[in-house]
Amino acid sequence: MLSARITDVLVERVERSMWGSFWEIQRTAPSSSPMSPHPKFANSLESWFWPQAVVLVRVETNCGECGIGWAEDGVGAASNIIQRHLRRFLIGADPEEYEILWDQMFRASIPYGRKGAAIEAISAIDLALWDLRARMRGLPVYRLAGNGARRTVLAYASHLQPVSMDLFVKEALTYVDQGFRAMKMRMPGIPCMGADGIRQNVERVRAVREAVGEGIGLMVDAYMGWDLGFALRMAEALAPYRLRWIEEPLLPDEIGDYSELRKGSAVPIAAGEHEFTHYGFRELIERQAVDIVQPDLHRVGGLTAALRVCDLAADAGLGVAPHVFSAPTVHLAAAHHSCLMVEKLTVPVWVREPPANDPLLAGEPEVVNGQIALNDAPGFGVSVNAGVFRDLRTNVE
Repeated sequence: MLSARITDVLVERVERSMWGSFWEIQRTAPSSSPMSPHPKFANSLESWFWPQAVVLVRVETNCGECGIGWAEDGVGAASNIIQRHLRRFLIGADPEEYEILWDQMFRASIPYGRKGAAIEAISAIDLALWDLRARMRGLPVYRLAGNGARRTVLAYASHLQPVSMDLFVKEALTYVDQGFRAMKMRMPGIPCMGADGIRQNVERVRAVREAVGEGIGLMVDAYMGWDLGFALRMAEALAPYRLRWIEEPLLPDEIGDYSELRKGSAVPIAAGEHEFTHYGFRELIERQAVDIVQPDLHRVGGLTAALRVCDLAADAGLGVAPHVFSAPTVHLAAAHHSCLMVEKLTVPVWVREPPANDPLLAGEPEVVNGQIALNDAPGFGVSVNAGVFRDLRTNVE
């Protein structure tokens, strides 16, 4: 293998959602969110969300190989951080020193970073470095990252949107027919609704449990829209339905309340999609705030940080259920034994005309009968869709 040096870091911003057609469905669905206390913004995500966009990074080397990584870039912060600051640490560097590069970027961005857009920028770069290093060896990333890597990963369907009950149940049954053995649903009931909010949430869970039976795993997602009191009452009311977990019921910084909730809940508590770096997850774990950790590879700091999070979780005896679907997420789940399953974003069967979106990337893994079979394609096994990314030089095979 040639001794490689990084010669260029190219950045492309695309003004569309990283989550494709799924975003077009969920943006108008009524459900719990961190804006639930504010009636003006409580009815849908689109009333308060920022403009959706993706930042894609291509790291080039003097040996002719390159790697790609990507993350969210809602208001352009991540792409600007890479262009105006972080790329200086990569030019001329050895990509094999990826952990040193991660540390340099993290430390240099601390005055304005530590969490949020700066770590999303680092995530995109770090994923590009893993893709590059694996391609240089002719290996898939999951083989490079994990010695005992598995080739098949379980997936669950996410999310059932809280529309009318008949469509809600129809969607759940469709996922069972498609081979999924677990599914997650959004919750319409929020604290300001009091007992009626609890009733509405329980009715949803009861209806799906009765429809799909006991053999299907069920999870609920409150998307940061509950408070501690409401969450404790919900946990008690939902306990008879044997949920795999209640996801992100509180704001991510309410770690003390998470600890109290976990102590008082008969249902496992999951969180972490809005947490950043292994430092943030270390606090969650040490304070016994969660049963299941949910790093997002495109937010947490890339695969380097996600692997550290998985090690922390494994040492504490906790499971990992990475947030959202992408090729890097699947490779993490294949590489680390602590990962339980991955989240497959779904478009409901009741949508007559699913939104048409060209994929941002070609070659992403496919879910068949609730499972993903990985192949030996080098890197993450994906390439840039030249029809979507206009200015960035593509690495279509």
